[in-house]
Amino acid sequence: MADYPGTVRGGYSTAGASAKPPAGALDSAWAQKLLMSALHCDEGADPYPTFHRLRAAAPILRLPGGVIVLSRYADCEAAFRHRSLGVRPDPVAGFGLGRELSEQTRRELNWVTRTMMLSNPPEHTRLRRLVSSAFTPRHVEQLHTEIVAHVDRALSEIAGQPGADFMSTVALPFPAKVMADLLGIPDADIETCIAPCMALSKPNTSKDVLGEIMDAQAKLRAYFTDLLAAKRRSPGDDLITRLVASSDDDKLDDEEVMGTVVLLFGAGLETTTNLLGNGLVALLRQPAQLELLRERPELGKSAVEEMLRYDAPIHVDWRTALEPATLAGIELPAGQTLMLLLGAANRDPAQFPDPDRFDITRDQGQHMSFITGIHFCLGSHLARLEARVMFGRLVARFRKIEFAGEPEITPDLYRRGVIRLPVTIA
Repeated sequence: MADYPGTVRGGYSTAGASAKPPAGALDSAWAQKLLMSALHCDEGADPYPTFHRLRAAAPILRLPGGVIVLSRYADCEAAFRHRSLGVRPDPVAGFGLGRELSEQTRRELNWVTRTMMLSNPPEHTRLRRLVSSAFTPRHVEQLHTEIVAHVDRALSEIAGQPGADFMSTVALPFPAKVMADLLGIPDADIETCIAPCMALSKPNTSKDVLGEIMDAQAKLRAYFTDLLAAKRRSPGDDLITRLVASSDDDKLDDEEVMGTVVLLFGAGLETTTNLLGNGLVALLRQPAQLELLRERPELGKSAVEEMLRYDAPIHVDWRTALEPATLAGIELPAGQTLMLLLGAANRDPAQFPDPDRFDITRDQGQHMSFITGIHFCLGSHLARLEARVMFGRLVARFRKIEFAGEPEITPDLYRRGVIRLPVTIA
């Protein structure tokens, strides 16, 4: 889903972001500008030097609206594990529109937000329990043969198109097919789901995109209403069927089923797509690491972990104090919003020595890209397997893997990814 309202977007100039910071930077205007320059950098710009300056100058930064920004690894990890911190209770806060929404619009969007990602225990526990069995390491490993077949078909297609876009040819359709198979979405309907799910995940803080969001949710609601009815008439061996037929004690209503399916499809699509694009860019920009992976395929697991750390698919997450709490030496009143900079935490030298070096042999602890605590990414095992198979098959099968043009990087680092990646694979 998208970001919380009233935090750091809009109204702040990034001018002077490279100036010398003043002392006592907790409420520093300079650090606020620095944050803006990191989160809204020019297309293709490297945000990590700015993250380093921000972490050094104001590791705990309070914005004018009251939001507290954390950029150190230890602070972010503590926030994710803190029992008094959770996700924001407002069910539509994730769309970044807050109180601007009418009651009718809130009702229409409510089903999309009735998910484990936007809930706290005990609701979070109930919703997660009903789908967690489909994402255990054992169950995911059973998908290995099928994932290999999907990867080989995708790579064969792009290999026959010198200069083709890796993102639209491989990185987007491949995880979409995997998630559709797991959920029980027919192949013919995958394209129907991709665009509206991606629209719902766009960061936004104004009404400018409300029309697009409402159109997307209407399309998804109509589609999944029909699909759930079809699963009841003709059950299949898939996750949607199991959710529809969940036990009486934990039974989901149709809105919860639809919200959960949209969350799983959208999150599994966007995060893995970004991981594949960011990972390939990192390998191509450091060809010695690409050759090392080819020579030592047993490094596939650590290579994927380094890709996740080095250029995380998601750079920002949020927590809210559900009750008064203390974190990193500061008192948090109930309702206090925290902005956690995952991209900065993953490059914290206190956790990862020489953090700006891309090293697929690195073994220095867990990155923050899948979060931690009770909201740890449910699909992490699946995303890791997809990436390991993709890069393992890619380097084993092809000797020539190179840029066919400059990659187009999204300028919005809330969701860090590649828009277009022309490559030649032969």
